[in-house]
Amino acid sequence: MAINTALANMNADLYIGGKWVIGDAGTIDNIDPGNETTVGTVSLASADQVRQAIAAARDAFPAWSSKLASEQGAIIRKAATLLAERIEEAAATMLLETGKTEADARGEINRSAFNLRWNGEEAERITTTIYPGLAPGSRRFSSPTPLGAVALVSAWNFPAVLTTRKLGAALAAGCTVVFKASELAPATARLIVELFVEAGLPDGVVNLVFGDPPMVSTELTNSEDIKALSFTGSTEVGKVLAAQAAPNLIRTVMELGGHAPVLVMHDADVDFVVNTTAIAKFGSAGQSCVAPSRFFVHESLYPEFVQKMTAKAESLVVGHGTEPDVTMGAVATLQRVDALTALAEDARSKGGRVTTGGGRLSRDGFFFAPTIIADLPLDSDAAILTEEPFGPIGTVSSFSTVDEAIDAANAAPFAFAAYLFTDSTSVRNTVLERLNATNIGVNQLAYAMPDVPMSGMGNSGYGYEGGTEGILAFTQLRLISETPAPAS
Repeated sequence: MAINTALANMNADLYIGGKWVIGDAGTIDNIDPGNETTVGTVSLASADQVRQAIAAARDAFPAWSSKLASEQGAIIRKAATLLAERIEEAAATMLLETGKTEADARGEINRSAFNLRWNGEEAERITTTIYPGLAPGSRRFSSPTPLGAVALVSAWNFPAVLTTRKLGAALAAGCTVVFKASELAPATARLIVELFVEAGLPDGVVNLVFGDPPMVSTELTNSEDIKALSFTGSTEVGKVLAAQAAPNLIRTVMELGGHAPVLVMHDADVDFVVNTTAIAKFGSAGQSCVAPSRFFVHESLYPEFVQKMTAKAESLVVGHGTEPDVTMGAVATLQRVDALTALAEDARSKGGRVTTGGGRLSRDGFFFAPTIIADLPLDSDAAILTEEPFGPIGTVSSFSTVDEAIDAANAAPFAFAAYLFTDSTSVRNTVLERLNATNIGVNQLAYAMPDVPMSGMGNSGYGYEGGTEGILAFTQLRLISETPAPAS
């Protein structure tokens, strides 16, 4: 079904204290990466407006946190229903400002509605745990209590999924929010906040701002009213935010970079591996922290794998999401194209063989060709083996032993997603024991779903998103020990 872009409103203003307001710091263009045209404008907050948003969230906290969990959950679930009902508008909006294909956009909106629905249901399941006391007649209670006003900072690559995952969890915990959304996908964030307002969210509970990232982050982390910060983005920025949050002891959840290895053992089915991983490698033009990026293939399967993965990349139809039969869209910015080009050129200079792609496509829009780079040695110092490409590039290298494959997989300074394909139980157990990763798919992709916690380690971050743990991240577990008063 063709997507109707006429439904999309591509402008985005601020939402502070229950009112839509124009930013005092001017506007910037909302650019369609698929053709480089301006599709709307995004309003930028001043420092004073960020402080107003913080104050609004602080002032709204007592009333919101005191609502019954059933009331909070009902509003979140209503927002989920509205998002599902307006999938055409939401998908068109996302497609125009992110460069996604129609299939990617529709799929993300469906996932996002599921995020909200699950968190709305889970709000009523976050309850006090009762433990036996240490004396006759005594009891202990572990009671999750919302922290207060929290800051949510999301990235542009999955603007609906990240927004709904963070908002759903924070609101289900009973917190109020200052939400700093990406200026590269502002209209998607604005639409989701609109739906919460339509669902009956009280004024001040969610406040939406856009603006100069260093300024906004400084205002958020300098405020004693902000009790937690959840960030999704690059490792470099995450480290800066963690340092800024430290003086005020603001709790942080960091979902940062990844560079997912794929270990293809001698007993794997090559066609199955290629068809399974290509969905994640080239979906959203590879701009995902869990996208498979480094393929380590047993030497017995290596020539066949390179040939078939190359053919899969060449079979993709690259273009604007409104064009028929398109299977891969644009990357977000020209800077991303330049970074991908530099990685490909560096790999080629280090002995890598570009079997397909390797550069920008000659057409309007920020399009980088689906690219496979083969023959890089496991110990190569090519930057692409240690730097997250965040684009439609995959490297393929061969190995002889399981130890070689594990060492190569662990060589990148990230610990997030990884993938293993084998029918051997012993190989599976060895790899899972030693692999430096926290989200592992065995003979499948590693989906991030709302009902289970997900987290990185080291340069991939810390803290949990998803599951009960993702909601509890915005609470304090208060321990209450109680003994009946002595009889008078």
